[in-house]
Amino acid sequence: MTYPSQPGYPTPHYGQPQPPRQNNLWLIGGAILVVLVVIMTVVLLVVQQTAGDDSAKGGDGSTTEGEPSGDASSDEETGGDGGDTEGGDVGPAEMTADACDAFDMSKFEEVFGEFREDDTYRSASNSNGLSSLSCSFYDDDFMYVNVYVSDYEDASDVQSWVESDADYYTAEEGYEFSEYTEIGDAGSYWTKDESGYKTLTLHIALGSLEVKLYTSLYDEENVDEAAAVETLADFAKQCETLFADYM
Repeated sequence: MTYPSQPGYPTPHYGQPQPPRQNNLWLIGGAILVVLVVIMTVVLLVVQQTAGDDSAKGGDGSTTEGEPSGDASSDEETGGDGGDTEGGDVGPAEMTADACDAFDMSKFEEVFGEFREDDTYRSASNSNGLSSLSCSFYDDDFMYVNVYVSDYEDASDVQSWVESDADYYTAEEGYEFSEYTEIGDAGSYWTKDESGYKTLTLHIALGSLEVKLYTSLYDEENVDEAAAVETLADFAKQCETLFADYM
């Protein structure tokens, strides 16, 4: 007798069927979240501790620096007259380009016109420990005063140099020369008429400092020569105060 063949069974895939992974993913995600929370907490604690230390240190420093001395308090109560740029006294300054901003411009504005601070030319140099400075100041009409200051090793060299002006400018054609004795150890003043304007130059020896100041008066501008010379002299006096440490 012939038996019917048994029905075939499908061949199973390799390995067993995988269980659902949803529960494992939740567990992994939860673990990561816990780790992140712990890290964030530690970082927060460290930051707060550091900020607290810095605040404590900064508080001590600002208190010490912020306590004014008796002199500073006194200056503040007087209204700070020394800081007034109109008629206030100028103080000592280093011979750098910034020194051009230390000049009191009230006399300049009185004689020439409104001072154009943004147009100021500043230049300074130092060679072998000897400083020099050049400042050019302008008004609204671009009339100017130039201030040049140079430090020498020996005051006698400066005086001799200024005194030698007489030999040159009295002999040179077109110049009017005179000695200037109002300021310094030696002084010279000379003028020259040009086409449409007149140049004025004041040359002074202040100890070991050579101070040279000059301007040009244009025919169409209403600036008195004597007043212009007073302005040059005013700058010279300020140089005597500003750069006294160099003299």
